[in-house]
Amino acid sequence: MTKEMQAHSFVIFGLGRFGTSLVKNLATYDVELLVVDKDMNKVNEIIDTVDHAVTGDASDEDVLDRIGIGDFDVAVFAMGEDFEAAIMATMMAKEKGTARIVVKALDKRQAKILYRIGADQVILPEVEMGAKVAKSLVNPNILDFLDQANGISITEMHPDAKWVNQTIAEANIRQEAHINILAMIRDDHVTIPVKPTTILQANDVLIVIEQDDTTPK
Repeated sequence: MTKEMQAHSFVIFGLGRFGTSLVKNLATYDVELLVVDKDMNKVNEIIDTVDHAVTGDASDEDVLDRIGIGDFDVAVFAMGEDFEAAIMATMMAKEKGTARIVVKALDKRQAKILYRIGADQVILPEVEMGAKVAKSLVNPNILDFLDQANGISITEMHPDAKWVNQTIAEANIRQEAHINILAMIRDDHVTIPVKPTTILQANDVLIVIEQDDTTPK
């Protein structure tokens, strides 16, 4: 998956505290969402929140084949307490052509191993919140964001593909994306303010501010 592509279909394995938080945050976006857990009670608790929910084991190849894991944009294995299952699931998902594989780990040692066997992203929930991860999964252009008071977010992101080789004014970013560009980083050089005549490049990093539409102006 290139950095310009947005993800639209997700399968989440594991409905522990982190997995459930991630599912609930992803469900707020316009995406296809399937969840899988070995515990039927956990599946039943979340079934009304997602498009599909099934009972199954991530380390069971038959389960992965049955759901068509290779057809999803993103597969998340959130069973950090079962490291052996996470390893098996990561390897099989990679073999079956899943575009992006994200795995929960409990420590840096586990993370190192998961990256070596093919994980595209490893999450350490102790330092990452479900809402932050959900936003970064839906739009990989977003590198980081910081929620502020009163529904305002400051976001670090790459330009959308359709903005590249256009000036900021031509891309009409403020009206189309409802964001304001605070600064731009290009080749380790920070530009503040950013002129409307600036032509955007794919590797630029934009620091933008956006406000929730539900927040009183």
